[in-house]
Amino acid sequence: MLIKEVRKSNDTLLDQVQQFIDNQVTDIRRLGTQLSFDPTITVHLNRDTYDTAEARFKNMNIISVLRAYTFANGNIHDAYIYMKQNDYAITTTTYMPADDLYTTLHKTLGISFENWQDWVRQGNPGTFLSLNEDTVGAATASAEKPTAVASANVSDAAASNPATARTNGALVYVQSLPLQEMEQSSGTLVVMLNEERFTSAISQIGLANDGAVYVLDSDGHIVMTTGTKTDLAALPLAQMTGQRGFLIESIKGDNAAISYVKSSETEWTYISVIPEQVYLAEVTMLKTLIYLSIVLCLGIGGFIAFWMTRKNYAPIKNMMDFVSSKVKTNLKSMPNEFAILQSFMTESAAIQDEANKKLEEQRVVLRNQFLTRLLKGRVDTASALSHAIEAHDLQFKTDRFAVLLVQIEDFSPLFQTNQGLDAEKKYQFVYLIITNIFGELLADHHDVYFTEIDGMIACLVNTEGNEKEAKKQLLDITSQAKQFIEERFFVRFSVGVSSIHPLWSSIPKCYDEAKESLEYKLVLGSNQVIAYDAIKQPKNEFYYPLDLERQIINWIGSGDYEEAAEILQKVLIANFAEGTLSLQMGKLLMFELLGTMLRAVEQFQLGTREIMDVKSELVTHITNCETMAEMEEAILSFLKTICDYLQQKKKSHNTDLKSRIVEYVLDNLSDLNISLTSIGLEFDINPTYLSRFFKEQTGENFIDFVNQRRVEKTKQLLMDTDEPIQAIAEQCGFANSQSLLRVFKKYEGITPGQFRKSRVG
Repeated sequence: MLIKEVRKSNDTLLDQVQQFIDNQVTDIRRLGTQLSFDPTITVHLNRDTYDTAEARFKNMNIISVLRAYTFANGNIHDAYIYMKQNDYAITTTTYMPADDLYTTLHKTLGISFENWQDWVRQGNPGTFLSLNEDTVGAATASAEKPTAVASANVSDAAASNPATARTNGALVYVQSLPLQEMEQSSGTLVVMLNEERFTSAISQIGLANDGAVYVLDSDGHIVMTTGTKTDLAALPLAQMTGQRGFLIESIKGDNAAISYVKSSETEWTYISVIPEQVYLAEVTMLKTLIYLSIVLCLGIGGFIAFWMTRKNYAPIKNMMDFVSSKVKTNLKSMPNEFAILQSFMTESAAIQDEANKKLEEQRVVLRNQFLTRLLKGRVDTASALSHAIEAHDLQFKTDRFAVLLVQIEDFSPLFQTNQGLDAEKKYQFVYLIITNIFGELLADHHDVYFTEIDGMIACLVNTEGNEKEAKKQLLDITSQAKQFIEERFFVRFSVGVSSIHPLWSSIPKCYDEAKESLEYKLVLGSNQVIAYDAIKQPKNEFYYPLDLERQIINWIGSGDYEEAAEILQKVLIANFAEGTLSLQMGKLLMFELLGTMLRAVEQFQLGTREIMDVKSELVTHITNCETMAEMEEAILSFLKTICDYLQQKKKSHNTDLKSRIVEYVLDNLSDLNISLTSIGLEFDINPTYLSRFFKEQTGENFIDFVNQRRVEKTKQLLMDTDEPIQAIAEQCGFANSQSLLRVFKKYEGITPGQFRKSRVG
């Protein structure tokens, strides 16, 4: 049995070696496959020239890729791609000629440059071998099967001197690039493996400490050896025909345990050789210890067992008499008394656990029901209340109480990544979050009890210490807990906080105050901490005089949203800045503002379908709003729609009026009497308003506009005709030539005569 255990242990360790090397070989072959099918590398290998900036840039990219693979795999010592076309190589650090690469990496292995160059130019499907002059020479001597020849040379070297086969070469993986064009490949990938890391890893597994490990390729040639070497020819390789096996063979006169396993992935064979004296020494020692233990057990142990049995069987018999009639299991099926007692104790414990579980569930349910009735004031008498509090394990250290009432508003962001839970489970999860965090923060200073009531979470707080300090502390902790839950769990909720009241009988009052505080979400907005002390004296009238309403309507008529919104904000600030409006007054104020908007629509006869649709939506939306802030937002949105509509209508009218006025001025430039007054009479517009309107629409004041157009007309006549300046002045609307001279020089900087001479010249 012990020898079988040794064999199993060897097999297990050998499997670890196989798995380790298979994984590394697979990774390295995968690297070769990835590089072989990489279009960037394929295109780069087939370049006509490598002296361009683009080629040098691609070289750096390939260097980065090789470096990344080398760093990612600690079993790779170095790697390079040999490019046959220009006899250059790309390594993990640079791009260098082939002779420099040979000098740096391979000269010390005893390989001649010519043999190495011939070898690296051969096509190769992907082979692991120990690189030295023998393998390179064999590979270049036979181009038809370079891999097999190279491996054969390795095998011969290993057979004659295994230690030399491992240390006098470098373990490498060689593959043509691209692999699918192996015979006409443009380059060769050479991956230099960190053989010391392989052997160190195998040694750490523990298999090679007292023996040797051989790794053979599919042709039976050595890839790697570790531990104490044995002549490979002495191993019974011909007997290793199965997938795995175990042999006891004589090697150099000494028996050795030989385990082997063949990898289905790499088709390599892994062999461990452990001398017989190594493992049989432990077996001999264990056999001696076993014999000694048997003697001790039979002697000393037998005596003690006999004495203890006689001493302790009497109480066991008494226990059997007690349980034999109560155990549910068939006694005949029990092997001994201990099994019967164990069955009885197991059944009793299971029954007790189930009972305790049900009692605990019922206790929680009953206590929650009692807390609900206590908060709503449905406990009958003081004596009954005292008894119920004690029965439900509610320990009130003081006679001062407050109630926190939590109304959950939105927790959908918490479950964005987990949509599988139903609504009830989501709510229960949020309930646990809120109660645990509030309970943990409040429990440091007060006793707290939670229950669910009317879809809200009620927290009964038995406060300690000074009432004023306790009230401030309660609000601070509530705000802190709310901020923490909102930031970490994205749960939005409002909290109503009651005042602190003495005596048990005041608990229903605390609940009513917390509930009333929550109702003020309509005024103060959702997602708030609302203390009853802040709303217990609300104002029962609001401020909204007729003159402010008239101003809002007038600004709406002029299409000025900013001014109208500013007055509306003044009304809201005046009503909410000091104190708090009652719920009724707050609703009434918002509906008064809504009425103002609707009266403005009727007064200015904004009967378009768009405005009427928005009006209908506003009325519906206002009635469904839960807070004053939502109502305010809806009213301001409607106000913006009305003002934008009026502004658009006003702009359309102004554009048409401006065009008509400009056209009239241009047609009457020769009229000496053209003025704001004459145009105002023509278009039935106040001259003062006309002046401001003209400036807004054209960007110029009226006088400058007329004078500039007259000057333009004068310039045209000066160039096109030989008429005297006086005649031109009359045609252009100037009283005389002096008026023309003064205006012309103001805008052109020269006199009309100088202008005519400059154009004629």
